[in-house]
Amino acid sequence: MDSDTHLISQVLLGDQKAFHALVERYQNYVFTITFKVLKNRELAEEVAQDVFIKVYKMLGSFQQKSKFSTWLYTVAYRAALDEARKKKRYAESIEGEDSFLQIEDTLGRGTDEGVQQEDLRKALEKAIQKLKPLNATIITLFYLHEKSVQEIADITGLTTTNIKTKLHRLREQLRKHLISELSTELEDLY
Repeated sequence: MDSDTHLISQVLLGDQKAFHALVERYQNYVFTITFKVLKNRELAEEVAQDVFIKVYKMLGSFQQKSKFSTWLYTVAYRAALDEARKKKRYAESIEGEDSFLQIEDTLGRGTDEGVQQEDLRKALEKAIQKLKPLNATIITLFYLHEKSVQEIADITGLTTTNIKTKLHRLREQLRKHLISELSTELEDLY
């Protein structure tokens, strides 16, 4: 029995600490998905909280036909879409230091490599923010949360072929954007 299954069975028996453990394990992922769709930090946090309340109430109906994380991400994605439709916030974007990428900086800060890595991370974050919410979600799920194409299809309701096509096009789009962005910065340095 995997740890998610064990925690779920404990929650269903009334163990609040087990649910807290599930929330701790998945809160960043749920926030990332809601943020990608809503592009508003406060609203994404609110929807993420609502998702966990909804999941708690619906946990008994989870049939374990897929992984818990896939089911949870599906609930989060649909809740964020519902909120976006309700509030018509697709066009909103955030500015400032809000960061939705949970990339660990394995290189030391202050070194040339660390500074370059940080610049690349910021450029990538900026490029992903410019994508449509669905596309940003797909890229985030695939690369940052290492979800399979099938899991992303289950979450978004798209076909696996559609996901593969979008990933191919999005990689190319991001590559071109990063080359353009970084070459412009290099020209500015000279």
